[in-house]
Amino acid sequence: MTIARTSPPAKLNLFLEIPAKREDGYHEIDTTMVAIDWRDELVVESIPEPVIELTVQWLPSLREVASRLGLSTDPVPELLRVPTDESNLVYKALQRFREQFGISTGFRARLGKRIPSGAGMGGASSDAAHSLLCAAQLHQIDSAGVLHELAAEIGSDVPFFLTESPSDVLLAARARGRGEQLSVLQRRTPLHFVVAFPNDGLSTSAVYRQLRVPEDPVDASPFLRVFERDQNDQLSNVMMNRLTEPAFEIMPAVRHLLESLEQSGLHPCQLTGSGSACFGIARDSDEARTVVGQLRSELQPGVLVQAVQMVPPVSPILVEEE
Repeated sequence: MTIARTSPPAKLNLFLEIPAKREDGYHEIDTTMVAIDWRDELVVESIPEPVIELTVQWLPSLREVASRLGLSTDPVPELLRVPTDESNLVYKALQRFREQFGISTGFRARLGKRIPSGAGMGGASSDAAHSLLCAAQLHQIDSAGVLHELAAEIGSDVPFFLTESPSDVLLAARARGRGEQLSVLQRRTPLHFVVAFPNDGLSTSAVYRQLRVPEDPVDASPFLRVFERDQNDQLSNVMMNRLTEPAFEIMPAVRHLLESLEQSGLHPCQLTGSGSACFGIARDSDEARTVVGQLRSELQPGVLVQAVQMVPPVSPILVEEE
């Protein structure tokens, strides 16, 4: 049996402006995303039946994750319920792949979740993108353009996780439109982060409903210059997230979490995506690990805190016989 195995990474938004609301009901975005080494696990195999079979489990286990979040598993809390039908983006991605390329067989996918749901970290989008990559490997299809079109159809953040990086640089991307218009950004040195997730998620649609679109949107150019020149000491002057205030209004705990990151000495600190996860930038991996230990002892039970760093958006796809 041939399988494709990969580890989809999460993402953080270092810059996020909402310049306008579109006539189609979506919002225009202008954001810069980086991938980080907080990862899910995904295994995809081809099966003879023309169906999609998807199973999902939390890693290391549902009970352990619930315990870390201070939640009970009887019943399973909404935050930890991951669908296995067409509402899951992995299922949707594999089904669209079959339709697009006329695949008569089906897929069996096993998804191991570590990236929190409702965090603004792009876990579902990353899983979907890597499902497309695994399916393409299994069927030996080399059509990057079509995969990007499928990714944009599936979700706004999905195309980012298909963006390959040269071996000697770290890659990020500026995304505009609904997120499908990508421009590659490059750095020579990684950024180190501490990411904190409260034991509750935020609805992206609810945050956008609360948003007041600015009359004078912030220009991304100063941020882009600082980011690509590795001027980390200037990031606090140019980073921003327009969805921060709407997220605070819906979930005040996010404000307190961001304040805790700032008080720990990280600088700058920010909400990612529509939340509810927040992050701060550390000087190096040693400071990040030190702050994680400090925050785990200070924050209320149930807050996940992890040290991470930038990684390429595309993880290696390992094709093997199982």
